Amino acid sequence: MRFLFAAHPTVGHTQALRAVGRALVLRGHAVRFAVTRLPRLPGVFPVPAPLRGAETLAADLEKDGFLVLPMPASLRSLWAASRIAVTRGYDELDWATRLFTADALAVARVLGRELDEHPVDVVAADFAYFGAWLAAERAGVPCASIFHSGLPFPADGYAPFGSPLGTHGGEAERREVDRRLDTISGRVDGAIGTARSELGLPPLAPGLLARPYATALNVLTTFEAFELPRPHLAQLAAGPLLWSGPCLGDRGAEDGHFPWARLEGPKPWIYVSLGTVFNDQPGIYAALLEGVHRAGARAVVAAGASYDAMRAHAAPDDVVVRFAPQVALLPHMTAVIGHGGNNSTNETLRAGKPLVVVPFGGEQIANARRVLALGVGAALDPEHLSVERVSDAVWAVQAPDVTARARALSLAVPAGDGAVLVADALEHLGVRKRLAATS
Repeated sequence: MRFLFAAHPTVGHTQALRAVGRALVLRGHAVRFAVTRLPRLPGVFPVPAPLRGAETLAADLEKDGFLVLPMPASLRSLWAASRIAVTRGYDELDWATRLFTADALAVARVLGRELDEHPVDVVAADFAYFGAWLAAERAGVPCASIFHSGLPFPADGYAPFGSPLGTHGGEAERREVDRRLDTISGRVDGAIGTARSELGLPPLAPGLLARPYATALNVLTTFEAFELPRPHLAQLAAGPLLWSGPCLGDRGAEDGHFPWARLEGPKPWIYVSLGTVFNDQPGIYAALLEGVHRAGARAVVAAGASYDAMRAHAAPDDVVVRFAPQVALLPHMTAVIGHGGNNSTNETLRAGKPLVVVPFGGEQIANARRVLALGVGAALDPEHLSVERVSDAVWAVQAPDVTARARALSLAVPAGDGAVLVADALEHLGVRKRLAATS
């Protein structure tokens, strides 16, 4: 069969799709991957981390065996991408949705021509890459939308996604939160509505951000036990839901270049990572590392852009790498300190490990709250970080009751790889399309 995958050019937005795509390629199918290909700028330029990481992604996708289709990127979308890592709360969500919608119509037109010239059986797209969904609908091709979590969808009795409020907030605060969210949501509805009109597609009901919108399939690469209770989500969705759990692919295999032999001795090992967007923060890494040491533990640090600074700061028995084989590494760790990104959080809980979340914005804050509510970890404010607080948190998450809850929660995760489940579902969509075409 022939599949077209599409996503924004970040590790977080492509990770699950890459795992699923590799599974399909191994089954003998053809997978093309539509992604923005950014020019590589010299290292002396002050390029924001999200854009710097996007420079190499197209090449990485080609190494995975995909034919890469370069997609357009406007100055508006590049500017929005550069603002995401330096804003917080609804300001961050605002810039993120500007990025998601800026080139939706242009991408839909480019992919529409691609689908006319090279028909496919199924389109699978990151939920925020609206152009691929629009192109698929116009071409009459089933589209599966891949959601990293259920966070954008409302849950009764809980604060809205991206909100600074807890479960309870003052009436004035809640009105301001609702106003800001309505403004952001309305702008998304307006931008996508305009694109649909330009493409000759029928209008949609408002509130696109708040529901699984794909009619063919909506995949959530998380597990229900970690999510807020949303008993009516299936009725809210425009099409079927699949809770796949984390999509790992070959990321679960050990990396031969990692110094596995050093993971010995009686001291606890704490894995420290701030993901791929927020890792250029040596000061925060240093506080985290000192806190781990004060708690009597050693650290494996996936330092990213802070690698050089952390090598100089690390203790002799720490392990500092730019990027770690995270999925393979997690079973060897006692606990994790992370930024609370959807992929990392789900992978950590799947491994049954407690975690300390240091959230910077967006879904990370909501994930930190959920970790606290489930009793499987602790949370620290990066704006008020101290060595003492880190040390206390590392001690706290190693408590027997916390580690027991983390292990118990991991039993609620599908035992297999989510990439296999999603690949099966996409094949099923392709079979149905071909049967319908011959009937």
